[in-house]
Amino acid sequence: MQRFTSRGLFIISVLAVALMLITAVAIVPSLRHQVRSWVVSNDREILAKTSGYVTPEGPLVSVFKIREDGFLKLEVYTNSGNSDESVLLQKIDLNETRDGYVNFQGNATNLALADTDHDGAMDLIAPSFDEQMTPRLNIFRFNRALNSFEKIIPPPSN
Repeated sequence: MQRFTSRGLFIISVLAVALMLITAVAIVPSLRHQVRSWVVSNDREILAKTSGYVTPEGPLVSVFKIREDGFLKLEVYTNSGNSDESVLLQKIDLNETRDGYVNFQGNATNLALADTDHDGAMDLIAPSFDEQMTPRLNIFRFNRALNSFEKIIPPPSN
């Protein structure tokens, strides 16, 4: 039977300590978020873009799904008057960290404009996942009076 040398014991000890640290980071959420903040940059990443007329009368909007500081957001832009310059109409925080996809009209997408409630105005569809990987289908209805999107809250299930 072979005996470990002092060098071999040192290597095994270092590996055991590293394994314990990695396990602690994986188990403790506050440590996991701290390590993630060191590794993940705070840059803005555009995940998806869609555009279209919200109603037959307008406005024409461009919607971006963005990951910024680790969280998902939607930014809605519209053209101002006759110029080609886009103006920020609305920012919507999804309060989720993981992007999701949904099968929409036969295609997988992570952002869509569609008339889900058949009221003549396009709704925003932005799927995501929460921290426990529970899928969320975020739908925002266009409010013509306020000229902005509002989150649709589903009725409570019985």
